[in-house]
Amino acid sequence: MSASRQPLRLQPLKSTDDRAAIPLFTVSDAARFLKLPSETMRNWVRGYDWPGSRGKEHTEPIVTSVPPEKHGYPNIPFVGITEALVLTAFKRQGIRMHKIKQVLLALEREVGVHNALANKSLFTAGADILWDFAKSAQDHDLRDEIKQLVEPSRGQTVFVPAVRQYLQHITYDDDLWALSLRLPAFEPLNVVIDMRRNFGRPILDKSRVRVEDIANRFYAGDTIDSIAADFELDRDEVESIVRVFPVRRAA
Repeated sequence: MSASRQPLRLQPLKSTDDRAAIPLFTVSDAARFLKLPSETMRNWVRGYDWPGSRGKEHTEPIVTSVPPEKHGYPNIPFVGITEALVLTAFKRQGIRMHKIKQVLLALEREVGVHNALANKSLFTAGADILWDFAKSAQDHDLRDEIKQLVEPSRGQTVFVPAVRQYLQHITYDDDLWALSLRLPAFEPLNVVIDMRRNFGRPILDKSRVRVEDIANRFYAGDTIDSIAADFELDRDEVESIVRVFPVRRAA
């Protein structure tokens, strides 16, 4: 720990908190909303094997999941898709999947709680934590990869712009845990998930209309133009929603 940084005193996210306990999305749902390959999301949720220097090695799951009600039902809660959003930013900066676990452990040691990727401390102190970790890391490859995430700026350490852009998709509650999340797949349309509204289903932020209801209108035979008129959307916004929901979903 940096001598100038005080230890963080954070309240853990209770396992009974709706953000951690209620399954909202399947792996394929979450991957589609974050513009990720389904296989990548599946590996983050289940863990995966990879060829290491001593043969096959295994990495434990790095995204929170809960038992589904039935096979094929949702198993990823709000906190899990928030973690996956941050991991997407890390991955796109070149952090290899089997290195990410070490990054998570370093963050969780410093902040003192699990699910650190869904806590505001990542936004406020995460860059400093990772910079210190990189400087002391014996794994030179890992050190170089972490330095793709953070950079010195005006006497402090910050996340690089590409990572900051992802973190700005997250809104935090007073308890410092993520509360709502803007979904990249729908941009520039502002679609969010928020456990306080519509039970965590993706909605248009301003109107609170569930985007799957808009998609279902299209798959029921309504025209793009009529849907756009009814919901006061542009034609290309309706088309964007339909692309993210390529099959009809149950209401």
